[in-house]
This record gives sequence, C-alpha cells and structure tokens, in this order.
Amino acid sequence: TTLNNGIATITVSEEPNGLVDSWGNTSYYSSSKITTKGNFSFRYGKVEARIKTIDGEGFWPAFWMLPTGGDWPCDGEIDIMEHAGNRLNKIQGTVHHPDKHGSGDGGETNDYTNVSTAFNTYSVVWNEKAITFLVNDKPFHIVGNACALPFNWDFFLILNIAMGGTFGGSVPDSFVSDIMEVDYVRVYQ
Repeated sequence: TTLNNGIATITVSEEPNGLVDSWGNTSYYSSSKITTKGNFSFRYGKVEARIKTIDGEGFWPAFWMLPTGGDWPCDGEIDIMEHAGNRLNKIQGTVHHPDKHGSGDGGETNDYTNVSTAFNTYSVVWNEKAITFLVNDKPFHIVGNACALPFNWDFFLILNIAMGGTFGGSVPDSFVSDIMEVDYVRVYQ
C-alpha cells in the first residue's frame, strides 16, 4: 500500500517464485490489506469510501467490516463493496451471519460501467433496524437487522484485493500487476 497525493493505492502483483507464509503455504500473488482493527471501530452510522476498483478476471477487491472481538460467522460480516472480477462492473453488498455464512444475504447492482476507470462512492447506512447498501448514494440492497442477526457489535473496517477463487475467477496467465485506489474513507455517526 502506498500513499501519494492523498490517494491510497493497494497494488496486487504476480510473484513468479512464490511467497511462503508462516504456515508453509505458497502464494503466487502479493497484495496488502488496510484495516482499522485495534485502532478504530464503531456501531451504527454511515460508512463510505470513494474507490476506483479493478475490473477483470481473477480480481476480488473489497471494502468490508468485521466485528471487534467477535468470531466469524457467529458475530457477522458486512461486505460494503465486493467486486467479482469475473462479473464486470457488478458491485455486491452482503451480510454474512450464522444462517447465511457461505452465500450471505446479498444484493448486487450493475448500474455502473466505470468502476475501474473512475472513482465511485460505496457505502452502508447501518442502524438498529436495517443495513442499506449504496453506490454513489443510490440504494441497491437492504437487509433488515432483526434481533436474530448479530449486527449489534462494534465493527472495524477493511480494504483489500484478493485474487482468484470461485468469486473472482481464474487469474489470467498474462497478469503481472494492477491497483485499487482509495480517495477517502469516512464514518458518520
């Protein structure tokens, strides 16, 4: 992750020789994750980020939240923006909880054809009754926050790029490097 002229840039790159993690697993891609875990968390309000994401097979950029001190999926996950690279220009917003930890309770929009060429604002408005997902202040999905759902904890923020998998799709042989740019992240309470 780099910061230049007020823009945070997350770079994902091919690692032809592989990188070995502390568990002995080899990965052939490197990236980074920006997180507020241990520094900032909140419950209820509006959170938004202005992001220029990546379009293309194999990419899985995301702006999401996990509970502070909680366990997944019992204490929930809020995916403010996920962009499956193999679904060009489709933006998804999803909540995961014990009843829906795999597929989640999500909605998607493909109203935006410029997610990788221009900045768009991705946000949720989160209160005791509902979680509303928006792109450029236009709602596209609402999840009721019934008492059975675990979204009454403090959550921290995460921005990252994952690669491949069933969501992002296969990474093309021609891939070398790409970026996701973040102009700002804001929380209103």
